[in-house]
Amino acid sequence: MSIDVLCKTGKLHVDDATVSVTAFRKLIWSVARADVAQVIRQKIGPLSVDLTFVATIGLYSAPSVSKINAEKILPLFPGLVRELPIGDLWYLDPVRRTYLATYTSEQDAQRDLESASHYGWTPQDTTGTAGHINVGRTAAKVALLGPIALVAGASRSKDKITITFVRTPEWVAQQGQNQ
Repeated sequence: MSIDVLCKTGKLHVDDATVSVTAFRKLIWSVARADVAQVIRQKIGPLSVDLTFVATIGLYSAPSVSKINAEKILPLFPGLVRELPIGDLWYLDPVRRTYLATYTSEQDAQRDLESASHYGWTPQDTTGTAGHINVGRTAAKVALLGPIALVAGASRSKDKITITFVRTPEWVAQQGQNQ
């Protein structure tokens, strides 16, 4: 049995022996189907998912597969499919080399910094942006409650932390050896 479906990086192919992605007749990656230990399905929108094949020798990504096509592929891996929520575990993507993350919580930023470091990521740049006063919301509050509403303070958005993550040189070198 052989199934071919489209993904963002090319054509995802699954047969009895292999799982692979090709683009313009060039092999992007290939792994023996028997080596696939887990398939991570991550919803990225209402109509598409990212599939990550976790094998004994690494992670292999098929980004932006339509939900309909994913439902053709996933039954071929019974008991191996794991569902992840939107935006979770971006650092598992074996293709991505940079990632820009924006956080409104220091705890979320710290959690991702620690987790991503185990998968070959390091922060390259970090910036902080203070929340701003939302004039529209503050004016609406004053219109509803009168000037006393200003005693409670203006309506502000949350502070934001933006981190640019990049792959470590060690991770990039190891990926070069695996190809």
